[in-house]
Amino acid sequence: MNIRSMSALTTTAVAWLWIVFAASHAFAQPAPDIEGVKAASKAFYAALAVIDNGAAMEKVWADKPYVTFVGPRSKSIIVGWDAQKNYWIKSNKLFLQRNATLQDQQIHVNGNLAWEMGQETADLKMADGSASKINNLVTNVYEKIDDRWFMVSHHA
Repeated sequence: MNIRSMSALTTTAVAWLWIVFAASHAFAQPAPDIEGVKAASKAFYAALAVIDNGAAMEKVWADKPYVTFVGPRSKSIIVGWDAQKNYWIKSNKLFLQRNATLQDQQIHVNGNLAWEMGQETADLKMADGSASKINNLVTNVYEKIDDRWFMVSHHA
């Protein structure tokens, strides 16, 4: 093998190694951030089960004017924490019980933002005595604020 062939082979090998290394790290996400998002998601679904004046949700949502919510019964987008809090106060009066879980959770973290998608299922008991089950595809968006992940958008 001559020097020119060896140089071309070496250059090609280095280029492929760089591509493989870059691609493998392009999708790497810090494990603490993934775990933080999972904890925020778990806290959100635990807060859904609490039928109160919105205090449980206040602990898991970012208190920001840009947070958004579209639930299974929504007719419009709720924007901002103040509107959200009013929504939870009114909405919670409709329920006796609301237990929801998320399966097939797909999480991606990019800096201080993260999103998850999954299959949300819930058993509901309404204040009027009726009961139902829901099954929704959901997208949740989280923002890391002061080293803690908070929900900034929910769309079911």
